[in-house]
Amino acid sequence: MQPQAERTVDYLIIGGGLAGATAAEEIRKRNAQGTILIVTTEAYNPYNRPPLSKEYLRAEIGADGTYGNGGVYVQPPAWYDDNTVEVLRGVTAQKLDPRAKTVTLDDGQVIHYIALLLATGGRPRVLRVPGADLPGVQVLRTLDQADIIREALAPGQRVVVVGSGFIGLETAASAIQKGCQVTIAEPFPRAWPQMVSPEISQFFQKQFSDRGATLRYGYTVTGFGANKDGSVGSVRIAKADDQSQTEEIPCDLAIVGVGIQLNTELAASGGLAVDPKQGIVVDERLETASAGVFAAGDVAAYPDPVTGRMHFEHWDNAIASAQAAAANMSGGDEPYRHVPYFFSDQFDLSINMLGYPTSQAQITVRGDMAAKKFTALYVQDGTLRAALMVNDDAQMDLLRDLIGTGAQVQGDLADTGRELATLFKTE
Repeated sequence: MQPQAERTVDYLIIGGGLAGATAAEEIRKRNAQGTILIVTTEAYNPYNRPPLSKEYLRAEIGADGTYGNGGVYVQPPAWYDDNTVEVLRGVTAQKLDPRAKTVTLDDGQVIHYIALLLATGGRPRVLRVPGADLPGVQVLRTLDQADIIREALAPGQRVVVVGSGFIGLETAASAIQKGCQVTIAEPFPRAWPQMVSPEISQFFQKQFSDRGATLRYGYTVTGFGANKDGSVGSVRIAKADDQSQTEEIPCDLAIVGVGIQLNTELAASGGLAVDPKQGIVVDERLETASAGVFAAGDVAAYPDPVTGRMHFEHWDNAIASAQAAAANMSGGDEPYRHVPYFFSDQFDLSINMLGYPTSQAQITVRGDMAAKKFTALYVQDGTLRAALMVNDDAQMDLLRDLIGTGAQVQGDLADTGRELATLFKTE
C-alpha cells in the first residue's frame, strides 16, 4: 500500500470508546482552536459499552441518539461537526514513534501530533478450547457483537453463559428477561469470591436460580460441540477440581465473558513502558515517560494511593481519567485522584461498588438482604476501603468521601440506629 500524505494535528486520540470521546469533549472545552482527530478501528462514532449487555441487548433501546436519550452513542453525530472534531473510522493505528511524534495507520497514513492520547481499551479474552471458533460462540464488547447476540436472544433459546463477572451476569440476566433458558458456567466455586462474602455470593446466585437459571459454579469449559450445520450445539464442562466429572450442556448460543486483554501493542511498538497485567504505565498526570503521550481508560496503569499501580475497567474511570488526561494535554497540571466506582443492573437490582473490595476485608452488612436493599461495608485495618450497595445508593457520595479520605471506624457498623457518618472519624 502506498503511503498517503502525512498530516499534523494538535491532539491525536487513538481509540473510539468513551474515554476517547470524553477526552475530545474536554479538550474542546479548554481549547477552541486546536485540531482534534479520533482514530477508531470500528465503523461507528464513539459509543458507551454498558448498555450493550443490558438495555441494548434486550432491544429496549436503539443505537441512535445520545445515551441520555436512549441510545448508545456518547455524542450525537452533529456534535463532531459542531465542535470541529474529526473521527477517522475503520482504521487501525499500527506503529507509534514518540521521538518523531507520529502514528502510522494501517491505510498508510502518517499522523504527526503535538499531544497524543492512547485510549485503546481492550478486547475480549477467548477460550483456547476445541470448538471455540464455532458460529454461535460469541463474545460481547462491540456494537456489532451486541447486534449478533441481540438477534439470537428469543424465548425458549438455550443459552450458556461462560463466566460470571459483571458482563457474564448482565448478559445472563438479559437473556433470562428475553425468555431464554440460561445456564451459567464458572470455574470459581461461587459468584465474585475475590470481592464479596459467601453470604453475598449466595444472594446474587439466588437471584438467577429463582428465575430458572441453571448454575454450574466450580466448572471449567473444556470445549464446544457442533450441530450438523456446523454451529455450536453444546458446551462441555468439567469440575474444576476433578476433570473426570464432566457434563455436556445443549445450547443454541454460548456467550463467553471471561475478561479482556488490554490493547497495549501500539504503546509497546513505541517503546513505552507496559505492565503485562495493568497496561500502559503513566504517572499521576496520566502521562507516559514520553512527553506529550498520555493514556486513559481501561488501558492506563496509573499510581493509586491505596493499591500502588492499578488499572480499572469501567465506565466511570473512562470518563474521569479521560477528563484528567485531556486537561493535562491542554496545558493543565491535574493529578489523577479517583475512588474506583462501578455499577451493574441485573433484574430489579441496582448494584453500585465503590473503593477497593478484597477478600481480606471484614464485611458488615447494613440493611435487609431479604428485601434486596442493603449496603456491605468493607473494613481493613480499621479503615473503610469499599462499599457495595444494592438498591441502596442514597449515601453514595458520603461513602465515596469516606473511602477517599481513609476514614477510620469508630462505632458498630451494623447499628442501623445510628447515622452512617457518625460511625467514622476523619482527619
